[in-house]
Amino acid sequence: MTSLEFDDNWFIVEVKMKLENFFLKFKNPSHYYRCLSQGNWRFLKQSNRSFFRHFSTGLYRSVIDGEKVSLIFFLRVKNTVEKYRISKELSIRMKKLMNSPIRILDIREMSETDRKLLKTKNGINFYNRILG
Repeated sequence: MTSLEFDDNWFIVEVKMKLENFFLKFKNPSHYYRCLSQGNWRFLKQSNRSFFRHFSTGLYRSVIDGEKVSLIFFLRVKNTVEKYRISKELSIRMKKLMNSPIRILDIREMSETDRKLLKTKNGINFYNRILG
C-alpha cells in the first residue's frame, strides 16, 4: 500500500473524454486542470478558483487509450467531514467544463498501475503535482 491509502482525506476522480473532443477545447491535460481550478465560472455562488481552496494538495496524470483520454486526479481535502460533498461538487464543476463520464473513487480503489507508480521512487514522475 502507498502512504496515500492510509489517509482518508484523499480521493480519486477520473474523467474520460473522446480524444478529438478533448483537443477541440483543451491544448493538453495541464490546460484542462488550469481551466478547472482557476476559472471564474461560478457554482453555488463560488468560483472554481475559490472552490479549489478545499484541497491541500493533489496529483494528476493522463492516459490515452485508443480514442479516449482519461485524466486521473488524486486530491486531498482539508476537511474529511466535507469530502463527500466536495467530491460531488467537483464532479458537477467538471461536467460543466466538459460533459463527460466521471467516476469518484475512494483512495483505496486506486488502480494497480497507480499503486505501482506511487510505490516506486521514479513513479511519481508520471504525475503532475497540483496545489500545495
